[in-house]
Amino acid sequence: MLLLAGVGIIYGQLHTSQVPHKCHDVCPTSYRVVCALYNGCLRTFASSCVMRMYNCKYQKDYRIISQRACEFISNEELRNLEL
Repeated sequence: MLLLAGVGIIYGQLHTSQVPHKCHDVCPTSYRVVCALYNGCLRTFASSCVMRMYNCKYQKDYRIISQRACEFISNEELRNLEL
């Protein structure tokens, strides 16, 4: 415990008092591609589970806009989406 407190002081935080957020790191092997949008950027994920893991790990907020790869969504379809 003393070592952790010493490390915490070096970095200006007490790690023993903070509980880090644990993200899942495994998804079912089902492959249901989704297209998601965040801050104007489209990204294809292998599944909604993979997207949620990515959001958690990188503190993003991608939201599913289609149940297919982004590459197959036309510009017209994008304009018609209520984003």
